[in-house]
Amino acid sequence: MRQVSDNIILIEVDSDEKRAAQIYNSLVQELFIERQDSPSLIGNIYRGTVKTINSALEAAFVDIGIGRDCFLPFSEYPEKLTKEMDVVVQIKKDEIGGKPPRLSGFISISGRNLVFIAGKFTGGISKNIEGKTERIRLAKLREKIKRKFEGTWILRTHANGKSESQIYFEAKTIFQTWQKIQKEISKKKGTGLVFVLYDFTERVLKELVNSKTKKIIIEPKSEFKKAYNFIKHFIPEKKKTVFLNKNKKSLFELWGVENTIKTLTKPFQKLPSGGEIIIQATEALTTIDVNSGSFKKNLSSDEMAFIINKEAAREIMRQLRLRNIGGIIVCDFIDMKKTSDKKKLFDKIKFEASFDRAKIDILPPNKMGLVIISRQRISDNILEKITTPCDCCGGSGKHLSPKTVFIQVKRHLLKNREKFERNLPINIFVHPTVADLFDRKTIAILSKELKRDLRVRSDYKIRKEEFKIE
Repeated sequence: MRQVSDNIILIEVDSDEKRAAQIYNSLVQELFIERQDSPSLIGNIYRGTVKTINSALEAAFVDIGIGRDCFLPFSEYPEKLTKEMDVVVQIKKDEIGGKPPRLSGFISISGRNLVFIAGKFTGGISKNIEGKTERIRLAKLREKIKRKFEGTWILRTHANGKSESQIYFEAKTIFQTWQKIQKEISKKKGTGLVFVLYDFTERVLKELVNSKTKKIIIEPKSEFKKAYNFIKHFIPEKKKTVFLNKNKKSLFELWGVENTIKTLTKPFQKLPSGGEIIIQATEALTTIDVNSGSFKKNLSSDEMAFIINKEAAREIMRQLRLRNIGGIIVCDFIDMKKTSDKKKLFDKIKFEASFDRAKIDILPPNKMGLVIISRQRISDNILEKITTPCDCCGGSGKHLSPKTVFIQVKRHLLKNREKFERNLPINIFVHPTVADLFDRKTIAILSKELKRDLRVRSDYKIRKEEFKIE
């Protein structure tokens, strides 16, 4: 069984992006990037109007005031839907791959240990909590909560072993949130946003903090205070793990996350033994080839294949999490003759998949040595947020988008403001596609924060992913 040597959560928020990373075994395992101008809408509650009924899809399309109609399945609403009907709905999935956001009429609020669903449905206890004594204890506690706070309650896996007072406090907090939502619903007239349920930092902490978490490092101070307050109330046993980043370098620089992000733009990923995997995405599916690369150990072909395939299994599952690749993934491993080796490889893939929060189905290797994986699409592939297709290679590769480089420049300037000479202007040399994003307002705001004149120079000789500051 893999021993997790460290489990570190990094959260970094500025005026352009909210970013988080999870690190264990000294490798970045998950990335979350949310632009301030296009935040996730998951959990938000809206009042909307049914615009279209599509019987073939068994769904309605609802105007909630975000610029496009959203998808509401008939099964996700407590009554029959009709055209122009006024509805209160919650966003369950963001827009993914051009598909509209997915809605539900069953409002739910997820906490660390509990899930609340408005209305009377069958609640329960996570099946991952197996101890009979613990299940009986939690069942009694759930009944107590139900009597006090009307609605449906589900105890999550994290509730295992938690004190009654801690779970009860969370239930009280969640129910108070539901009461606030009800008031806002009654006040809201017409189509539009009613309530923003989940904050980025709180959402990351709620999902990622576990018993193995050793450090939670955050910047800036305002975000640190928010995170500490959340941990203090809902995961008090982890209070001593929360730290403010006091280093002048950004968290993502300090912990090598920026370098990891750069590797995501390349289809090739090296393996420790010298082998490699090649990731190619199309609209229909993602293919991953496993190659021997520069493997040099003096071993038989069977031994070589097994070593490289095991390393590839681990790296493939890591890359799926990092890039947030969903849908169908076809993995072409190096052919192995021994049935026992094929079984060990399949077991290794399943084990590595157990670290993933997304739902995953894996088929055993077929006669051609292909392993087919189906992974739940939680949100857009992270490369869609931070890259654009490469002009030079006709789109087969990617580079960081102008917006990503623009944000990197701003972040670098603000983090290194004390290094620039006083009373001298700062010259920024960037590719024209990046220079175009520095409008007068942005330059004026940055100049005021840096207390220096700022000059942005457009230079075609500079690569799109690079910048120079003098």
